[in-house]
Amino acid sequence: SKQIRMLTEEYNGLSLYGDLKIKERLFIVSELGRDTKKINNNNLNSEFSGNYIKAGINYNLYNNLPGLNNEIYIGFRFAVSEFNSQISQYNIYNKDQFWIQESISESLIYKNLNANWFELIIGINSELVNNFFIGISLRLNRMLNQKKPENFTNLYIPGFNKVTENNNFGTGITYTLIYQIPIVKK
Repeated sequence: SKQIRMLTEEYNGLSLYGDLKIKERLFIVSELGRDTKKINNNNLNSEFSGNYIKAGINYNLYNNLPGLNNEIYIGFRFAVSEFNSQISQYNIYNKDQFWIQESISESLIYKNLNANWFELIIGINSELVNNFFIGISLRLNRMLNQKKPENFTNLYIPGFNKVTENNNFGTGITYTLIYQIPIVKK
């Protein structure tokens, strides 16, 4: 889904996904990714970039017919992100709109920021042709901890997405194209 976002907003990203079947319906899952997101509006020009890793499990709820490998699954991930943010221009918020808003064009760079969270996931993977799958998942994220820059806040965290003040929850939709490497034959 990151490739679709790159066409519609100021965003670049890549995510690699891998899973390993440890039982008939249980999978160990890992995701690695890198995101760069620019936020440019009337009040702020900024860029957030960094890496993330997610690890967890998926449980396939779907009982396949013989010869099929489709999945309807629920999953859990623990995620960690390390990132930097750069603020190029910002306006100081003033409740009294009588005065003209002052714009500050000072470059502020915050390095070595980090965050961790967990995700609950429900998703579907459907086999299109032999060993090639397409999938979609819905994610509910819960922020556990984040290192905020001094005198500012994180507006975007790679892997978590948009962050809002006083709300530790986030959501996401992920579309995937998956190739299953046939290591073990049935």
